[in-house]
Amino acid sequence: MAIGEDPHGIVGPTQRTMPGMSDSTNSVRVVPIETVLLRIVLAFRVLGFVWMVLLVIGAFLTDDSADRSVVVAMTALAGTWTLVTIWMARSPDRIKSPWFAVADLLVAIVVANISFWAGAESNLYGGYPISSIAVVAYASDLKWTLGAGVVLFLNQWIGMEAEGSSPLTDQLGSVVFLVYAAIVGYGFDLIRERDAMRRAAQEELEAQRLQEIRNMEQRLLADQLHDSVLQTLHAIRVDPSDPDQVSFLARTQENELRRTIRTFRSSFEQPFITAMFAARDDIEELYRAEIDMVCAFDAEMTVELNGLVEATREAMINAAKHSGSDVIIVHCAHEGGHLTVLVRDRGHGFDPDGDTDGSGIANSIVRRMQKLGGTATVQSTEEFGTEVELSLPLR
Repeated sequence: MAIGEDPHGIVGPTQRTMPGMSDSTNSVRVVPIETVLLRIVLAFRVLGFVWMVLLVIGAFLTDDSADRSVVVAMTALAGTWTLVTIWMARSPDRIKSPWFAVADLLVAIVVANISFWAGAESNLYGGYPISSIAVVAYASDLKWTLGAGVVLFLNQWIGMEAEGSSPLTDQLGSVVFLVYAAIVGYGFDLIRERDAMRRAAQEELEAQRLQEIRNMEQRLLADQLHDSVLQTLHAIRVDPSDPDQVSFLARTQENELRRTIRTFRSSFEQPFITAMFAARDDIEELYRAEIDMVCAFDAEMTVELNGLVEATREAMINAAKHSGSDVIIVHCAHEGGHLTVLVRDRGHGFDPDGDTDGSGIANSIVRRMQKLGGTATVQSTEEFGTEVELSLPLR
């Protein structure tokens, strides 16, 4: 294991989206069904109040027998409670409270008696009591909604019976509350049931998607182990007599396994950290050098980061080719808005003020970093080796 390297071989999250698989978080946002039902309730309430206002205006124009003070008071009560309902709807838990449902039903009963108390010849409450049925349906289920319908039905029936002037046909018209209660209560229950089925199916599909990703990762890992680890072990077993060759094969295989682990665990499609270690592995294999790399930063690869990787590659190549050092140390860290890479060896140094083009420093490193908006600093002595520091500002 490289000096200072994470023993797990990765810095970052443990899950990534596999190519070709869509992320469920990018799907179209679905409005929660309870939000939809709440909007229906508010629509019932507002339309019911508007219906009532239109009937009241008509009564003022055509019915002189109606007590206008009572009509105005009942209309004001209905309007005020409509505003209360809208305010309560800002928190679905409040409007779902059984206490609010009971209070709403009581207000509906009072408003439903406006025609009796005002002595009006026609119905003045409009659709306001019906909106209370929707409130109860939102707060509970079908049986309680039917109960609210029964209460409103009995209120109208008893009121007409007590008044004594309403024909049987008008009394039977109160059945409309039972009909609305059955339709709205059953409709809300059915919508919730279908939504629960939809969410269960969606969760099952998501579980299948995740299982497919895991299966794909397992297949990729199995192929990787077969194509690399098994072949390397076979090569070592066939010719174990050369310790340098065995050590080189083991080191190469270790690097390849760590690169695979980083790729699987990174949350990015093209991880910077994977590119850095891939460059390290290529140089180790090409020059039979040992490079200890520590990288505590990861991000999605960009043009600038790719340029930094290439500059780091050149610095490692120079150290592997010219320093003669047994170990080359590479450290990468993000601090103060800058990503810094330090490549250090303890081999044969050189004169940084002399001709460095032959080592690729001036063209391949310094100027490359300048084009990226970064800097490259080279320090070297014959006694203590060479140190190349690359710095790149991150957006």
